[in-house]
Amino acid sequence: MLKDRNFIFTVVIVILLVIIASLPVPLLVNAAKYAQVGREILHNGDWINLTIGGEPYDQKPPMLFWLAAITFNIFGVSTIGYKVAVILVSFLGVYSTYRLGKLFYGKETGLLAAIFWASSLSYLHFHNDIHTDTMLVSFVVFAVWQFMTFFREKKWYQFILGAVGVGLSMLTKGPVGMLIPAFAVGANLLVHKQWREIFNLRWIVAAVIVGIIIIPALLGLFQQFGLEGIKFYFWTNNMGRVTGSYQGTNTDYFFYLHTSMYMLLPWSIFMLVAMFSEIKSLISLKKSEIKRIEVANLAAVVFFLGILSVAKQKNPHYMLSAVPFLFIITSKWTIRFFTEEQYAKLKKVLSIIHKVIAVLLMAMIPFMSGFFFPETRIIYWVLLILMAGGSIYLVFRKADLKKQVLMLVLASSALLFTINYNMLPNMCKYETSIEAAEIFNEKAGSGATLNIYGEKARLWELLFYSDSYGTYLQTQEMLEDFLPHPGAWIYTTEAGYQEMQEMGITMEVAHEFTQHKKVTSQSINFLNPNKRASRFQKMYLVILR
Repeated sequence: MLKDRNFIFTVVIVILLVIIASLPVPLLVNAAKYAQVGREILHNGDWINLTIGGEPYDQKPPMLFWLAAITFNIFGVSTIGYKVAVILVSFLGVYSTYRLGKLFYGKETGLLAAIFWASSLSYLHFHNDIHTDTMLVSFVVFAVWQFMTFFREKKWYQFILGAVGVGLSMLTKGPVGMLIPAFAVGANLLVHKQWREIFNLRWIVAAVIVGIIIIPALLGLFQQFGLEGIKFYFWTNNMGRVTGSYQGTNTDYFFYLHTSMYMLLPWSIFMLVAMFSEIKSLISLKKSEIKRIEVANLAAVVFFLGILSVAKQKNPHYMLSAVPFLFIITSKWTIRFFTEEQYAKLKKVLSIIHKVIAVLLMAMIPFMSGFFFPETRIIYWVLLILMAGGSIYLVFRKADLKKQVLMLVLASSALLFTINYNMLPNMCKYETSIEAAEIFNEKAGSGATLNIYGEKARLWELLFYSDSYGTYLQTQEMLEDFLPHPGAWIYTTEAGYQEMQEMGITMEVAHEFTQHKKVTSQSINFLNPNKRASRFQKMYLVILR
């Protein structure tokens, strides 16, 4: 049903088109921050002791930053090169999703799960806005695939690769990288009462492998922060976010439920119905049937998202590691919905709902490229008409599963292509920190550095896109310690500029930006060109004298 080569080829081409359109979009905020850490590794020649803006950095282990540094060393400091490198690593995650789905439920389920994952908003957005979770998910699903294959085929190298996957997960984001493999593998072994596997000495070998892999992260933290750094890695950075003692005040226990409704687009309805069916089937399960069921994917989703839901710090990208497992469950039930006669009525309802979703997704496009930021490039309209036209054609056809999947892939890809090719580049024109870096690169003298001042500035892209980065001066005390520093350039908010004037700092305004708007804080009023001027902020680029 889904093994049609033309179908797979079309899906892959459309997904790649969305990815290619996203490559030139600048890195902003934390995505730029992580790239900058990699850039400083290359600049300092130190792969163990991480820094950001010249200051010690302890928030994340080094795996993503190593990838950035290697990429920059080979191709130069390049946004496109960095994104491509992350995407290449993520192909491992897509392939592992396919193989894990195939292992439990057959080739079609694995293939559909991989398509769901690679074409979802969560995948395509966070390979543009890169976080450590973007890489974490690939290592996590790889580890689970290898472990679950081992317990079926008993080949020693599969167990070793599973342990390596866990080690790389922990080298990417700390102990949280161990949770899903532990939940998935542990739950499956418990349900099937495989006590010899649970209490086997081979887990000591796995622990040793993981320990060796994470040594660089621990060594860097110990050298820079002592035992507090080790405590931060294993405890504070994880339990502190759960309890809120370190970061976070969010008490919305349904955050990841409503977040998944857009993160999993355009497959959210499939997911909801599939999860309901999965839980219902487990409740009605007979004891004699327990040995035949698979609970690894459900355990990965329920336990991991359960912990995230009670945690006081919440972010959409935190749930990425659970998404492939969620899509494997979704794919299993989706294929049943479209192949078993008992679901004939449900299939018709799903088809109608998804046709409405496809139309709604495409209905947003004229507002984006016709009103918010009018698009004039011919190539955009040609590609858009091909994708949207194909989706509209399928809306009016009787939808089997293959046609329905293709319809939704085309509709969501047309929207995401518009966002990447039209919306984000136009919005970035008002992110003046990038323009400030360009002005600095053009006009700054030898030895000058570009710095940020402001408590909530967090404009890490300023450092990343500058030829000679400085540091992030978060408080007035840090600024005072930085002074006098003649010749240094500072980018700051209007409030920060006024504070600097009140401090009596001698400085020259290199550029005043009157049309600044952060890409990460948008509003309908800003998107509306008739009201856009009312949403601008002022920013200043000054030179200390």
